[in-house]
Amino acid sequence: MAKKNNLVIVLGFTTIFFILISQILLIDQLSGKNSLSFEDEDVIITLTGDDALFTARYGLKNYGMSNSFVISLPFASRPWDINLTFNGISLEYSWMSSIVPPETEVFDTIIFRVNIEPNQEGDILVSYKRNYSIIIENEITSIIYRYIVGSTRSWNAPLIFAHFEFWLQEGSIKTLLESRDYTNWLPTETFLYFRYTP
Repeated sequence: MAKKNNLVIVLGFTTIFFILISQILLIDQLSGKNSLSFEDEDVIITLTGDDALFTARYGLKNYGMSNSFVISLPFASRPWDINLTFNGISLEYSWMSSIVPPETEVFDTIIFRVNIEPNQEGDILVSYKRNYSIIIENEITSIIYRYIVGSTRSWNAPLIFAHFEFWLQEGSIKTLLESRDYTNWLPTETFLYFRYTP
């Protein structure tokens, strides 16, 4: 029994340690101190039947002298089939857990390093598959896709531009369900919600 309790304590401390390290990375590496700026994003979410395909471009610019940065990308739901590149070069990543304030929920997060020279721009391209939620309200079934935008606040500056598209793909037919654009945008909410009611 004592061994089991010790194991639980060790696992608890390990989880807390990784969350603290993740928050330090978010605050230190993504803050204005290092002069890397998250400038704009284009996001496309496509419902494909049993899951959703997510593709995005995140535009960065280096206004400082450093050229190597660690970036943290949290997910509302753990994805699979992740493809991650920076300026066309595949990136390695590792998994962590993180919190997106003011939420207390712990999110699966990948961390990775990008190299971008001073006064240069670059694009992170990411694609992955992910589950969506199904809810029933008043006997009406809806599909809900939840996307974290609150982590943008860690950059301490608004995005110049953000574009979102929400699609439905049925066989070879692809239908645009919703499109959203934001300018000079620093999200006050933690999530954007996209809804489809068949």
